Amino acid sequence: MVNKLIEILKNMEKKHGKVLMFALLKMDELTNKWSIVISAPWITAENRKEIFLELIKATNQSLTPEESITIARIGLFPQEEHIVQELLQYKEGMHIEEKVQINGNIIHEAYILASNSNQQKQGK
Repeated sequence: MVNKLIEILKNMEKKHGKVLMFALLKMDELTNKWSIVISAPWITAENRKEIFLELIKATNQSLTPEESITIARIGLFPQEEHIVQELLQYKEGMHIEEKVQINGNIIHEAYILASNSNQQKQGK
């Protein structure tokens, strides 16, 4: 499933531009479900719904039904959001396997598929 999400990420970046953060997290009480966290400078209040629907469509097309039901939520956040700032401390490609607390959330497992903190400093 991680490789399929990496392909979705690549396709979104080809279409829209670089992503600041893209992470797959098992968090809080949802220890057997995944949350997708995405942040990009091109996600705005005006296009947030469109991007959300695009991401839903891409996951539904790429993932098997069994994989799809393991995704509990998808969050699109501005780069200033505290959880995004906390996740940017992790390098792209990391697999977090121990419990850590991020922004008051307990992360049980995580895959950091994109982490571009240098993009944040540039503002784009």
